Amino acid sequence: MKKKIFILIALLVLILVVILQKPLATHFKIALFITEEFPQIPIKPLGLVTGQPNHQRIELDSSNGKVVADLYLPRGGDQKSAIIVAMGVRTQEKDKPLIRKFSDTMARLGYVVFWPRLDSLDRGESLPEESETFIEGFKYLQTQPLVNSDRISSMGFSVGSSTALVAASDPQIAKDVYSLIFFGGQFDIFEYLRSLASKNYQVDGQTISWNAADDARNHAKSLLLAKEATETAKIFEESEKDKIDKILSEAPDEEKERLKKYSPKEYVGQFKGRLFIMHDKADHYVPYVESVKLNQAFANQVEAFVITDLFEHVQPNRPLNGQTLGELFKLYGFLYQVLNYL
Repeated sequence: MKKKIFILIALLVLILVVILQKPLATHFKIALFITEEFPQIPIKPLGLVTGQPNHQRIELDSSNGKVVADLYLPRGGDQKSAIIVAMGVRTQEKDKPLIRKFSDTMARLGYVVFWPRLDSLDRGESLPEESETFIEGFKYLQTQPLVNSDRISSMGFSVGSSTALVAASDPQIAKDVYSLIFFGGQFDIFEYLRSLASKNYQVDGQTISWNAADDARNHAKSLLLAKEATETAKIFEESEKDKIDKILSEAPDEEKERLKKYSPKEYVGQFKGRLFIMHDKADHYVPYVESVKLNQAFANQVEAFVITDLFEHVQPNRPLNGQTLGELFKLYGFLYQVLNYL
């Protein structure tokens, strides 16, 4: 009963914000988005006030193999802003419905949504996504009549954020990228690997213990081995920082160069769009300090930056209660800046 009362109060407060502030359209979108995407909220009005998007299955070619994609087209014949959904690794079958639901939600709110991924990943192979996937997806959207080609953005989840930023920095599309929403990714691939291997990270010169998820550690190791980065993969067999640093510093140059393709740190100055950065402070897959460093490095391009305590990695599964109400309003402010810009 208390939970239901809290949810109703939170919804009433959101409605008051919609009524008392302008522009109303953005607030209305945010209220619909939050009620639809947070499983803790039982009221789901989005389907009652919006039409079903047109969902298409698309295939593209890339030098890394076939790319498969889901395209969601909203109702209405005028040109729309577009969003590329960027995942950095294989998406588990149980999570695919969540991504499709998110895409459907955003399309109902008026955006063209495109979720591309390598066919090999879609079939279950444990490989990293390549930036070319998102470059080809961007170029495809530029040809679509319903897309406003001046307003194509990417939204990355976890390490997909990092790969999307690298893709958006590529000279083929960099000058045309409108914005990027960076949610829970890494800034420096080498520091990220150190954090996974050692289960700690550095903040203001202090070493902080980090409960790195076993899934993240195992997945990183399998990806490194799959790409024959045998030297770098050894860091997961060590625990002392000096040994980890030694392995990374002595890794073959070709290994280091390959890993840099997943490291936004290497692309400062090449990304031309605007950035929106969000990270959960208790993230066990990527430490939040990676987003702090990203915010510092790209400071002149950041429109919004928030560290929250509302998610489990990138999924909004935390209980909604009095303690998280402030976090919900923090998220609301972030979403306002994002949706008001897209």
